[in-house]
Amino acid sequence: MRSSLRWRLFTILAVSVLLAWIATALFTYLDARREIGTTLDARLVKAAEQISVHLDNTENVSANPQQIRDYTGTILQVWQRDGSLLLDSTTAPEERLGTQRDGFESTTLKGVHYRIYSQWDKAGRLNVRVAERYELRDALAESVASHLLHPLYFAVPALGILIWLSVGAGLAPLSRFTREVKQREPDKLEPLDLSGTPREVMPLQDALNALFARLQVSLEYERRFTGDAAHELRTPLAAIKTQAQVALAARDSEQLEHALNRIIHGTDRAAHLIEQLLVLSRLDPEQTSVDQQPIKLYAVVNECVALHAPVAMRKGVDLGFEADDDGLVLGDAAMLAILMRNLVDNAVRYTPAGGQVDVRIKRTGNEVLLQVVDTGPGIPEEERNVVAARFYRLLGSGEDGSGLGLSIVERITKLHGASLTFDDSDAGEGLVVIVRFGAVSV
Repeated sequence: MRSSLRWRLFTILAVSVLLAWIATALFTYLDARREIGTTLDARLVKAAEQISVHLDNTENVSANPQQIRDYTGTILQVWQRDGSLLLDSTTAPEERLGTQRDGFESTTLKGVHYRIYSQWDKAGRLNVRVAERYELRDALAESVASHLLHPLYFAVPALGILIWLSVGAGLAPLSRFTREVKQREPDKLEPLDLSGTPREVMPLQDALNALFARLQVSLEYERRFTGDAAHELRTPLAAIKTQAQVALAARDSEQLEHALNRIIHGTDRAAHLIEQLLVLSRLDPEQTSVDQQPIKLYAVVNECVALHAPVAMRKGVDLGFEADDDGLVLGDAAMLAILMRNLVDNAVRYTPAGGQVDVRIKRTGNEVLLQVVDTGPGIPEEERNVVAARFYRLLGSGEDGSGLGLSIVERITKLHGASLTFDDSDAGEGLVVIVRFGAVSV
């Protein structure tokens, strides 16, 4: 069961107040005990001085021990210089109270704890000792503490109710905030702007607004992606349907064969487009995680070039590969293979017969450069910042394509923390595609 924030705050506040109250009572008790001790010590001193003065003023002091009745709880013993008892109270123990030195001391006689004050008279003949049981001091201190704790019986429940109501009032803006979020329609992604939002809730409001903004961008992306995909798929499907109708109406084998070949070509184009769309949908930079492992670009590029070599030969394109380094980088081998396949496929596709495509791996400092150089028509400089957009194709190229290859390359590049740039070929024609990776130290 999930804990309630209101209950949690109530518990914290109630326990804190209760502990503070108990701590206050404890310190007050200790302070009262100290003050009571000081006051009663002063009373012992006063009593001893009065008895000493009285005995000094008495000319004839009997040598026989005498007892006086005690009404105050103060115990008295008067001892002579020779160690004989001259006077004591009826509550005094038979044992000697303390020692003969002046001042305060504490002692225990037969299990009773006493506070004792001893004083000699001016002549040094008589030693007056007055004492009290510590029970009296403890009783007074406990009485003070109990009076401090009595209000707890009534105040704690009332205080608990006030804390509960106060916490509820304090959390009211959060409840309004919750209702506002719950009542929102799924497609209502405008930023929250609630009046009276507490400062502590503002980070949550800002985080939700940021989430709404990302969701709005994501939904818009999905809408555009779906719309663009439907539009692009409509063309090859319409062509396939047209060629199927032509084949159905064909009267000779040559016309039928031509229509069927066009159907196969349209099907291949639609299949390629669907494959590219599926790859692109899986490469969302915000959701896709890359299992980065040390990868040698040399092996990935070499395999890709070998796969595209037959296609390049049939078209009459010289496809080459050179490397001055293994190109050790951190990345996902499958994604890097997709990146290479799209770069090489684009280069071979747009390079005319008799042209040349070179793939190069170089290491410069802390970077590994992957270059794909072709002698095709190139990309005008003003179009290079949009060439990686989905379904973008160069006008007048005369080549069929999905327009998704460079979009896929750009996403894989971002997922690997690399950069994608375009440049002119040194020969003055064609295009150089450069992907810069962070190099891994061996």
